[in-house]
Amino acid sequence: MKETHSPTNNLLGFQYYPDSAHYTHKDLNAALEHLSNLGAAWLVLHAEASRAIPETFISGLLAAGITPIIHLPLSLPNAPAAADLKAILNAYGKWGANYVLLFDRPNDRAGWSAAGWSQANLVESFLDRFVPLANECLNAGLTPIFPALTPGGSYWDLSFFTLALQSLQRRNQKALLNKMALAAYACSFGHSIDWGKDGASAWPQNKPYFTPAANENQIGFNQAIWLEEIAEKTLGKQLPLFLLGLGRKDLATPNSFSETEQASWVREIKSALPQLAASLPLLAGNFWLLQATAADENASFAWVSETDTVNAAYRVFADVPAAQTAAAHTIPQGTASHVSETASTAAPANFSIHHYLLLPKYEWGIADWHLEVIKPFVRKYQPTIGFSLAEAALAAQVTVVGGEGQFSEEALNTLRKAGATVDRISGDGTSIATQLAER
Repeated sequence: MKETHSPTNNLLGFQYYPDSAHYTHKDLNAALEHLSNLGAAWLVLHAEASRAIPETFISGLLAAGITPIIHLPLSLPNAPAAADLKAILNAYGKWGANYVLLFDRPNDRAGWSAAGWSQANLVESFLDRFVPLANECLNAGLTPIFPALTPGGSYWDLSFFTLALQSLQRRNQKALLNKMALAAYACSFGHSIDWGKDGASAWPQNKPYFTPAANENQIGFNQAIWLEEIAEKTLGKQLPLFLLGLGRKDLATPNSFSETEQASWVREIKSALPQLAASLPLLAGNFWLLQATAADENASFAWVSETDTVNAAYRVFADVPAAQTAAAHTIPQGTASHVSETASTAAPANFSIHHYLLLPKYEWGIADWHLEVIKPFVRKYQPTIGFSLAEAALAAQVTVVGGEGQFSEEALNTLRKAGATVDRISGDGTSIATQLAER
C-alpha cells in the first residue's frame, strides 16, 4: 500500500503572483475568494531570501485549509548561505508552513551566471548549494523540495537528476533523502497529454538529446513519471511529488496558448490528475497562474486579471458566467470570519507589513550572533525579518537593530515621515540582548 503523504486528497493548486509584492490583508482575502471558488487546496508563493512572507498571510491560508508551498528561486551559484536563511526558515516552520521549494531549473543555463555554468561538475556545484539549505529546512521542521528541472534542458534533465540522487547517497544524506519531495514541470510542449506516459522503460533506444522518430520522451506533461522511475531505481522509492506549470504549453512567456486552447488543455489535465495520482505519490498539481499584474510579462497566463475578471480556464473549475467577475462569489462564512480575526495582527491599510525587524548586513555576510539574540523577540512579536531599508519602508512598525554605523538617523527619519513607528536598539552585544529581552 502506497504511503499517503498529503494532508488532503485535493490535488488542485495554483501558482500565486510571480512576485513578492502581494501579501497584504486585502491580497489574502482576494486570493482566498478565488481559491474557494476554484476548490483549490494548495498555493505556491514566490518568496525572497531577504525577508519572510508575512506570518498573517501564511496563517490565513492555513486557517482556510490552503497549504502554502514557499518557493525560493535562488540564483546560482551565488545563493545565500544556510546561516543567512536560518531565521526566515525557522519562522516559516513556527508559523505552520511545511513545504519549501528551493531553486528553479538548475539544469538550465539561464539560471546560472556565465562563470557558474562553465564550472566542471555542475551537478556537484548545485548540490553544494542545495544540501546545506535543504538540511536547514529539515532543522526548521520543513520539507525541502528538490527543484523542478527544465524538461530536456541545457543539461539533460534525466542525467542531472540521476547524478544528483547518486551524489546525495554518496554524501550520506539519509535524513534528507528520507524527507525530500520532488517538483516537476508538466507543460505540454506541443504534445498530447499521454505523451511519454509509459516512461523510459518503453523507449530504451532514447539517448540524451536524441529521440528516434517513432519514439516518445519525457518532454511533455509526464516528465514526472520518468523522474520517479529514476528515484525508484536509485533510492528504491518514489518521492512525494508536486507538479508545476500546469496549463502551460511551454516555459516561455507570454502565453503561447490562446484562451480557448488553454481552457481545453486545462480540462484534459483536470481529468488526468487523478489517474496520475493513482501511480505516483502526487501531492498537488499547481496551475500557472492564478493572478498577475497587467504589467507583468506573465499577465497573459493569469486566470484572474488585475480587474478581477476571470478567463475560460478558471471556468473549467468554477461555475462563473463568462461575462461575470469572480467578485460576485464569496468565500465561506467560517473562512471570512477567521481572516477578520487575524486582521488585528495584519498591517494597516497603508502598509503591506505589520512589524519589520531590520537587521544589519555586512560585506562579509550576516552575523550569526544577531540571528541568535533575536530569537526571544521573534517568538514574542513574530515580525517579518529582513535586512533592507526599502522593505522596512513597507512596514507600519520597524524595530532596528544597529547603530548609526549600520543605519543612519536620516534613513530612519525617512521611515518615520512615511508614517512608521521606528524603535532603534543599539549598543554593545550585552546591551542589545538586554534591550531585546525587555521589549
